[in-house]
Amino acid sequence: MRQVGILTADLSPVLCDLVAGAGVAFLVIDAEQTGITAGNCAEVVRRLRHAPVEVAVRVPDCAARTLLEFANTGVHELVLPRLKSPDELADAVAATRYPPDGHRPRQVSLASGYGRQYSAVPRLTVLFETVEAVDAVDSFVRSPFFEGGWVGPTDLADDLDRHGRGSAELGRAVDAVATAVNKAGHSLGLPAGDLDGIRAGFAKGADRCAVYWERYLAVVLGQLASQRIA
Repeated sequence: MRQVGILTADLSPVLCDLVAGAGVAFLVIDAEQTGITAGNCAEVVRRLRHAPVEVAVRVPDCAARTLLEFANTGVHELVLPRLKSPDELADAVAATRYPPDGHRPRQVSLASGYGRQYSAVPRLTVLFETVEAVDAVDSFVRSPFFEGGWVGPTDLADDLDRHGRGSAELGRAVDAVATAVNKAGHSLGLPAGDLDGIRAGFAKGADRCAVYWERYLAVVLGQLASQRIA
């Protein structure tokens, strides 16, 4: 089933209320290089807990302590940036799963219903934004821990340039990830700038598209400001 959501660093109560009321399928919180904390994410989870909206967070890094902090917020999904190998995914699973599947401590937190149950764990998805991750996509999708992926085209284009492969290869890299993830029967998410971007993302094989909220809003406001009222 195809889903549309938004990717944002705006955690205002008004936006959360709009998301809940508009029927948006999911909200991806961008906590990478934005200063958003696990506490901020927990507030969003509390605000949306009775709405049919899945909350995901693109975490700042994949250190075990970071993953544990964000897992304890009760979000549905952790999007893992800068991964390069399936071994790193296995480490992330160990950090976010309770024994015997991992070494996550049974902390009293929002995720555990403040100690009432310890069965809920976040889905872990891989953000393909490095050349190494793209080259290893077949190994990722064969991993028993792989639960879906996203593509970060901006950072991936930069990494392709750094590796001397040129950002012109971006389209082929995205297609390679989409083909491997779809063939393995997993979910794939792509970002979009607008409605046309959503259609293009679905055409590329994504089943989830996340609109860059701030970018989209800036374009709409610019269009409004350019109008001349007679």
